[in-house]
Amino acid sequence: MSDKKKIVLTALITAVVTAFISVNLTSFVKDRIAIYLPSKDENKAFSNKMTAVENMLSSNYLYDFDKTKLRDDAIKAYVDGLDEPYTHYYTQSEFSSYIDNIQDGYVGIGVIVGVNDDNQIEVVAPFEDSPAYNAGIQPSDIIKAIDGVEYSGDKLSEAVDNIKNGEIGTTVDIKILRGEEELDITVTRDDIATDSVDGEMLNDNIGYIRVTGFNTTSDNGEKSTFSEFKDKITELQSSGMSKMIIDLRDNPGGVLDEACNMADMILPEGIITYTETKSGKRTDYNSDAESLDIPIVILINENSASASEVFTGALKDYGKATVVGKKSYGKGIVQSVLPFYDGSGMSLTVAKYYTPNGTCIHGIGIEPDVEVDMPDEYKDMYASMVEHDKDTQLQKAIEIIKEK
Repeated sequence: MSDKKKIVLTALITAVVTAFISVNLTSFVKDRIAIYLPSKDENKAFSNKMTAVENMLSSNYLYDFDKTKLRDDAIKAYVDGLDEPYTHYYTQSEFSSYIDNIQDGYVGIGVIVGVNDDNQIEVVAPFEDSPAYNAGIQPSDIIKAIDGVEYSGDKLSEAVDNIKNGEIGTTVDIKILRGEEELDITVTRDDIATDSVDGEMLNDNIGYIRVTGFNTTSDNGEKSTFSEFKDKITELQSSGMSKMIIDLRDNPGGVLDEACNMADMILPEGIITYTETKSGKRTDYNSDAESLDIPIVILINENSASASEVFTGALKDYGKATVVGKKSYGKGIVQSVLPFYDGSGMSLTVAKYYTPNGTCIHGIGIEPDVEVDMPDEYKDMYASMVEHDKDTQLQKAIEIIKEK
């Protein structure tokens, strides 16, 4: 074939291909105009676009798909785009698990987790004597994988759901990153309907109360951290308690109202804490005139967070307690739990909270009045695992309260 004929044939082929592309591009433009109606109203424009995408998938997409799952994934991705570790959208099953976590009873391993600045799932703290606690999972551990599936921080809710997705007695394999070391830990799921308050009488009429979390009511409203705390104080007072140590070490927090109800038992009339939204709306949480007038020491450490800090900050500002230990975690923001009609829901960061003196400790923490380190051999252990006579923080609390 001559070069001239080759050139002509190439030109013809090119023209045909170009015409094909042009026709399809024109069709695409017409379809776009037909299926997506732009609007000056951003909300309406977004709704129109989502409807258009869903209509295209339903009419033309080659494969089958689960529309409900796709919608859930879309909403989850939208909310996760905030890149804020405490605001999440939960599907029906995930929201049910989330509600379980802030109540006194559920099946799981008993651990509070969050998302760190590196988008990793980080252990805040296991509940005392929970399966996770007994298996050796520690605060600041990074959860890398669950049953062989890797998870990052943007998949927090799915990770939690998979940890809890099993009956009592079943196991879950968790890959942990602790410093530079990777550990494989198998944890057996159990009923996490454990008490959140424990206590005993020490020498010299000193009552010792340990609070492991601030949980809402369960058992038809008959049991909560507040009710347990109230009962424990009554029990110890009947045994002669005249001074009290409240141990909030390794307490990851929980429900704000529970902490306020407990502080109300101790504080005089006034503000326990207050919250402020981004619009400046302020909500006060107040105590009544009835108070508990005995010497108190509060123990905190680096894993005392959220509601623990509300309680500690209130008693410290009123001068009702001496705070001993290490600076607290520093979580001073409030989440609202928002259920949707279909059983799904959200946890939404809505406000900052402040101590009575107007201090917001978010990202800062509460400084103890008396700073005390644990012995080096116990620094990587939970405070509750250390014997009383070797617990330097508790011993300092006892020394201080004896002088009151």
